[in-house]
Amino acid sequence: MPNALTSTGLTLAQQSELVTTLTQGYQAIYGPNINLDSSSPDGQMMMIFIQAILDVQDVLMTAYTSFDPNQAFGTILDQRVAINGIQRLGGSYTLVNITVVTSQGVNLNGLDNLSAGPAYTVSDNQGNQYNLVTTTPIASAGTYVLKFQAANPGAITPTINTITVPVTIVLGVTSVNNPNSPITIGINEETDNALKIRRAQSVSNSSQGYLAGLIGSLQALASNAYVAVYENNTGSTNADGTPSHSIWVIFSGSASAAAIANVIYTKRNAGCGMRGAQSYSILQVDGSYLTIYWDNVVTIPMFIFFNAASLNGTSSPNIAGILSGLPTSFVPAVYGQVNINDLATLVQDIDSNTLVTNAGFSEALTQTLNLSAVAASGAFVLNYNGNATASINWNDSASTIQTKLRAVTGLSAATVTGSISSQSIVIALGSTTALGLIYATSNTLLTSGSASVAFSYNEGYTTTLQPSTKNYQLSVTAANIIIVPIVISATNTTVAPLGTSQLSAVGGYGAYTYSFQTNISGGSVNGSTGAYVAGSTAGTDVLKVTDVLNNTSTTVSIVVT
Repeated sequence: MPNALTSTGLTLAQQSELVTTLTQGYQAIYGPNINLDSSSPDGQMMMIFIQAILDVQDVLMTAYTSFDPNQAFGTILDQRVAINGIQRLGGSYTLVNITVVTSQGVNLNGLDNLSAGPAYTVSDNQGNQYNLVTTTPIASAGTYVLKFQAANPGAITPTINTITVPVTIVLGVTSVNNPNSPITIGINEETDNALKIRRAQSVSNSSQGYLAGLIGSLQALASNAYVAVYENNTGSTNADGTPSHSIWVIFSGSASAAAIANVIYTKRNAGCGMRGAQSYSILQVDGSYLTIYWDNVVTIPMFIFFNAASLNGTSSPNIAGILSGLPTSFVPAVYGQVNINDLATLVQDIDSNTLVTNAGFSEALTQTLNLSAVAASGAFVLNYNGNATASINWNDSASTIQTKLRAVTGLSAATVTGSISSQSIVIALGSTTALGLIYATSNTLLTSGSASVAFSYNEGYTTTLQPSTKNYQLSVTAANIIIVPIVISATNTTVAPLGTSQLSAVGGYGAYTYSFQTNISGGSVNGSTGAYVAGSTAGTDVLKVTDVLNNTSTTVSIVVT
């Protein structure tokens, strides 16, 4: 077929047609006996010409098809969607507080003063850089907590205690670190697929009183907005709890309440009821006010637990990499269900040597503490997010424990059932905003044989998990991923008598306690920091670590010689 642009579209010559055309041309010039076999010089030259033509035709076809927004991509797609009055939603930046320790007065330049030079920059162990937001003159030596912004936009999630590398070298800055979770996690730039979907919906923005127009207009309010509108056309409240002849708008984004309410007011059908915990009053043309209702997306922290096994049997699973990568790759949808198969696949994508077993998910709204013995004396405390209850006696009733537990920040609605004598205490948090796991600390609670009472924990893990309502979204953070066994390592595995080594661990949950499994050298280890000092006797010391939930680690051997 000839190359042509007609009312039916663009048609281009196929390779076989080009071979025929060029063969006829060659024969007209050199005669019918010219050798155009693929192994001949003339044949190879002709195929070079044909390939060049095909390459140009491919570009022509790409340019032609890109006039259709559904087939455009990249910057071409940006140009096409502009016709519909929309543009690609840009990404946002991760913000994180970083502790900067100085030995003297220094001046750290920020992004607000780039005319004076580059912003002070640090990096994490994955190579992600972070710039100081505000120029900060520091008058003297000390420890300062400063706000930094990721150098690149997107969902960059730094792991705690990994931003330790100074990129900008400033005399007087002795160390940097991020001991806490980020202030906010950035949002990735809108993808081509998401932009195409939003463009298709945007054509309804100018409509009045239609569901598509309401959805499209709400999505145009904010970068990467999530919008869902559920309609109950029946005469009774439906299974979701939406009243009859009403809509339930669910929104997530940075838009103001006034903007959201105005869109709902403009686009909803006349007389249509609304549902939601969010509200805003709109002044109508007759001077009266109408209250608009909707729900925002509520983030529900999710806890993930699994055993990590090595597939090759030689190298350990990359637990640090999994903890860093999983919060970025594992992003459940609003009201989306998670399952262990998806988890295992994502973990394998991060570390192909890790086999996931015994996996489970939990919102940890109900937690059970089991005791190892009934006959006991002494006291213990319950811990939650770094805060501890008042001392709990071994014979306290459930109501007494509940009162002490409710005094802890974040647990004002907790309920307690069971008893110490029954060896089981069940704690229901009564909230969907749980941020931590409850665990017991016991230094004086002893069995009748003067052995410490041990606690085991059940956070209600399941192989699948879905939020209880359609405006909830499960969220994944590194702090809430519990991987066992904990992996322990040492900076020096061979030391001289009285030599030192620093132990470190990754995995588990909460604070670690370092201890000896065998202590041949007569050495010592700081239970909190993992600082090890060998004894004076030659031999092999074996050390381990335990987290607050009693998960134990692999062991590390240090040879004293």
